[in-house]
Amino acid sequence: MTGIRMRFLGHPWERTTVSVDVGRREEVFIALFLRALEAVPELRAMPDDLDAYTVRWDGEGVSVYHPDVEQAIFRAEPETQRSAQRGARVRTRPPELWREERGHGFYPAGEVLAESPGLWATVLEPHEHRVVGHRYVSSWGEWYVVEVDDASGQAYGWSCLGGDRSQGRWGPIDLPALESFRPDSDLSQLVTRDLEFTPDVAANVLPEGRPHNSCEDTDCPVCPPDRMAEHVARLRGIIAEHGFAVQAVYADEGSAPYCYTVGLHESLGHEFVMAGLDVWAMQGVLHSVVERFAGSSGPVPGEVLDGLLANGVQLLMCPVQSLEPFAMLREVYGREAAVPYWQAVWPDRDGVFPTDASCSLSPGTQPLL
Repeated sequence: MTGIRMRFLGHPWERTTVSVDVGRREEVFIALFLRALEAVPELRAMPDDLDAYTVRWDGEGVSVYHPDVEQAIFRAEPETQRSAQRGARVRTRPPELWREERGHGFYPAGEVLAESPGLWATVLEPHEHRVVGHRYVSSWGEWYVVEVDDASGQAYGWSCLGGDRSQGRWGPIDLPALESFRPDSDLSQLVTRDLEFTPDVAANVLPEGRPHNSCEDTDCPVCPPDRMAEHVARLRGIIAEHGFAVQAVYADEGSAPYCYTVGLHESLGHEFVMAGLDVWAMQGVLHSVVERFAGSSGPVPGEVLDGLLANGVQLLMCPVQSLEPFAMLREVYGREAAVPYWQAVWPDRDGVFPTDASCSLSPGTQPLL
């Protein structure tokens, strides 16, 4: 075990202990810096690419600089007896406020906490390989703890606020703040420890729908395959070959199916979407819509298309108001992609479109996006 002290931009020196050979000390320092980029508030907005920094190694310690900051944003060095005596003040974990309401302790027993890795101790392990020791849940979030400082209650792990697990992230977890949280005396908002949770590697216990932080070893027996990355790569290949791809979103409880193009804006300046019919049928119609507008300046609001549906049924072109439904567009082109979409809308049996109040279609049959 090697004692190390670190200093981040605007912070006092902080101590940690990492199991590492002396020969790998520089590797540990870089791993600690990369963790700091995701865990230290003052550094989260900094680039996560090491090429953006100047790393200076003096044989004992390391200093990291960024051209936009005058001073070192990160320093690390072996801890000596003298520096240990001058280490940062240890915060004391406050007493529990809602133990009686929970019916059990918020924190595990002392001997269990003592066996948990301390803060920064797992920096050399890939995210999916780290062992999650404790799980906390609430109506408004879930937290999976990998490291914890028993003295202060500060922890590190994976957390997600709300129900969208695709927005979950690795980072610091303030357990005392979670323990004390109970707005307006609402007991349903209490954060509780999952007493039935069994520790295991993150790959096995983190919820589905999260971003994967794989070790990038294709033969790794621990890390799950990154299905999203595989799908995005496949879409990019289709776009490169054909100019665009069609993404299908199947119906589930409470939502209608829809299909939308991805990549067409690079050649036509816009994309198309269709909702409410059979997925295979919509994919075929969208290809026909693309052919209809090829070489033109694009549709205009209220434009009606003939000859694309059977039995003389027309399509109405409507501009889409929000890009929220088009997740794969953001995955392929980035979350800031701003691309105009046009929806090809079909009518009811009387030929009335959903844009007309007299349309007999229920709102959920063909939602106007």
